[in-house]
Amino acid sequence: MNFETLDMDVNLILDKHFSEGRGGKPVGFVGIHYNAGNLTVEGCYSVWQTREASAHIQVESSGRSGQLVWDRDTAWALGNFDKNQRSINIEHANMADGTITEQALDVGAHIVAGYCILYGLGRPEWGVNVIPHKAISPTSCPGEIYGSQKEAYIQRAQYWYDMMTGAIQPEPEPEPEPVTPLPDVLKRFVDLDPDSWYIAPIEECVREGYINGYDHEHFGPSNPLTRAQGVVVIANASREDLTDYLEPFEDVAPGPYYYTALCWAVDKGIVSEQDNFRPDDAATRAEFACMLHNWRGNPAPAGEPTGYPDWAEVPDWAKDAMAWAVEKGVIGGSDGKLLPNSACSRAEAAAMLANLL
Repeated sequence: MNFETLDMDVNLILDKHFSEGRGGKPVGFVGIHYNAGNLTVEGCYSVWQTREASAHIQVESSGRSGQLVWDRDTAWALGNFDKNQRSINIEHANMADGTITEQALDVGAHIVAGYCILYGLGRPEWGVNVIPHKAISPTSCPGEIYGSQKEAYIQRAQYWYDMMTGAIQPEPEPEPEPVTPLPDVLKRFVDLDPDSWYIAPIEECVREGYINGYDHEHFGPSNPLTRAQGVVVIANASREDLTDYLEPFEDVAPGPYYYTALCWAVDKGIVSEQDNFRPDDAATRAEFACMLHNWRGNPAPAGEPTGYPDWAEVPDWAKDAMAWAVEKGVIGGSDGKLLPNSACSRAEAAAMLANLL
């Protein structure tokens, strides 16, 4: 997109659920929102066909942006019509824990800076010219954008405002080091080997918002994927609205980052409803294959794979899923073995998901 002219990557303009014009009122602030789901521009457009709500801009987890209501018109975003008439409203796709990806944060903050310049609102500042939805209406929106990511978001918006207004000059690029560089989307992680087999699938999964790091600098490629992380990964990849699901397990209370994703996964049959889910246990390679197999509707495999000396170690309940995963190239052997009962690493989970998608 062009941040100077605020031309988004795509225009997909609604024909309903907004008001033409602004009633003669000037734009005075930018409203900040999240989807409560990992939606695309097209996903927002579809949801707002039946829901009486809208926003001007959607920012996807990949950083792709879309215009859904023209700036000259009033989006139905804040639950207060006067405030709607006086604001530009920006939606962000989010992970199941309410956070947004680094790409969405950077692009969303850059767009905020552009609007603050366009409408003469001044340097971005929370509560002055950048307002979270929850400050106007009783809602959890915008999730962790106004929680754990609050300072990072506004600091990035201020950085881009200063850059765009010439208050600071970009630093010269350092001389490239004679090593294999990480892809841009992974450069923040200090624990990834740029020459490793897992770089391509992790790049895809991070770029698309399926898997995030433990924090800004650590991905943990060799760390075991927990069962909770497994359902969150699949929920993120589904790009579905995860709201309005019930609590399914005795050992999982509302509040954990994976709660909504887990409820969704039970509803979709990705994991079974039982007394205990063991969210912090490591997911085995067979268990994660079963989650993916269930997500895809339990397709029948052509038959059992051959050439794997440890096929007999595959649990009976996982045989169809593992056979399907081998047949579709979702899972491969490690030194000629499937290792079905070994913990699935986060790098292996990224590879399985990328192979499937």
